[in-house]
Amino acid sequence: MKIDGKMRFKMVALAGLVLLFMAPVALVAQQKVSDVRVVVRDVRQERDSIRVVLDIEAIGISVPARGQMYLFPVIRSGMNERKLLPVVISGRIQQAVVNRVERLSGRVEPVYASFSARGQKFFHERISYSATIPLESWMRDANVAMAQERRNCRGEFHHLSMEVIADRIRFAERPTRVIYELPVELPVPPREEIKIRTESGEAQIIYTVGNAEIKPMLANNRNELDKIRQSIEKVRKVQGVKINSVTISSYASPEGTWEYNLKLSERRAASLTGWLRGNYDLAGIALSSRGYGEDWEGLEKLVREDPVMPEGEKGRVLEIIGNTDVFDGRERLLMQYNEGRTYRYMLANLFPMLRRSAYRITFTVPEYSIETIKEVFKSYPSMLSLYEFYLLANQYEPGSTQFKEVIVQAARIFPEEKSSRITMGVFSYLSNDVSAALKFLQGLEDEPEAWIYFSAFHARNNELDKAEYYAKKAAATGNTDAAAHLRLIERYKADENVYQEKLKDWEMYGMD
Repeated sequence: MKIDGKMRFKMVALAGLVLLFMAPVALVAQQKVSDVRVVVRDVRQERDSIRVVLDIEAIGISVPARGQMYLFPVIRSGMNERKLLPVVISGRIQQAVVNRVERLSGRVEPVYASFSARGQKFFHERISYSATIPLESWMRDANVAMAQERRNCRGEFHHLSMEVIADRIRFAERPTRVIYELPVELPVPPREEIKIRTESGEAQIIYTVGNAEIKPMLANNRNELDKIRQSIEKVRKVQGVKINSVTISSYASPEGTWEYNLKLSERRAASLTGWLRGNYDLAGIALSSRGYGEDWEGLEKLVREDPVMPEGEKGRVLEIIGNTDVFDGRERLLMQYNEGRTYRYMLANLFPMLRRSAYRITFTVPEYSIETIKEVFKSYPSMLSLYEFYLLANQYEPGSTQFKEVIVQAARIFPEEKSSRITMGVFSYLSNDVSAALKFLQGLEDEPEAWIYFSAFHARNNELDKAEYYAKKAAATGNTDAAAHLRLIERYKADENVYQEKLKDWEMYGMD
């Protein structure tokens, strides 16, 4: 059972550092001052019982010849009270009476210890006391007191004192599993001395019918054109960036012939490229354009997401698009379906969104120093390489807020690359997020370089058989860390067996 600092302090108090001097008791008029001293060694739960372990010292006790002194622990909580076996000190005559009654009746009073004060003017005895009482649920909040009572020759008890000797009982606590931690090193990702990056976006340029001329004042064209400029300026502001090229891709809606729409999209892409060259400072940047014709994929997406079109109509439109080739009358079937109402709806509401242009800015970024990495991370983390994320993560304590922010951004920018996923898994492992660590490794179960990490992650997840399986696979490939994993796993399995046994006891006798 794991014991924290507060519990340890209380146990020490229960273990005897507190010595209780019980109130002096005047048994008869001539009795001198006497003491009962109690040292509490332990008061604890033992399975389905409570054990009280004390050292009791009776000093200078005088007991009348026909009387008895009873000393006994009492467990108390509110109206509940249970007495443990007493220590009995009998006077000379009373001891003889007790012995005679027991012989005649055969009934023996249950006591922990019995002493005769015969021949002792002042009784002095040191007693090591250890007794148990059945466990009851109310005892969770109980304290333990030491009681003194006097019994006269008529068998009448007179209460003398009751002093608390322990303010709580030490109950069995749920056992704590050892953290099964296997050593792993954060893999160093490959460096990118020159990083090639792209920035992409779309501009919804409106053209007059059959025309490719750029008209900034038409509809929302000014704002759409400004998107491209803003993207270029945003890239230029990043330290050390060199823009290499801007590529324009244009699309057309399906009305008209395929050949006509392909040529129209090419003309519009070239027109937008020329407009950018004439209106922005793009010196030294290569511009290119390409037309892709009718955007049927875009139309499928718009149909699925449309909030107005009934589901039955959506299904039929998607069926026609999926099963009929463009050159086999796809558009004609759409125009004929539902007496043309669905086609007219798409022509008015969906087709304009297909007349779009996409742009891609390609640029290079140099490798940064750690100080520049920190600055770029705040505003444009996609400019960093996985190696730079690795350098940045090492600046922070694993599990800290800054460390986790680095993990989240790196995982977003490098979601699929194998070395990235292993690195992200170790990052999460170091942050004590084992479920995230294992999630990053999904799909890499047959990759030898990932096996040592599977071993560590499964061990931390209390899956020691899986941890051993992957450690053995890693060892078979010559991984030098696998032997250490296997030694630790063997030890952890023994720890786990002990934990499971303690857990069974706790579940059977625990009070929670």
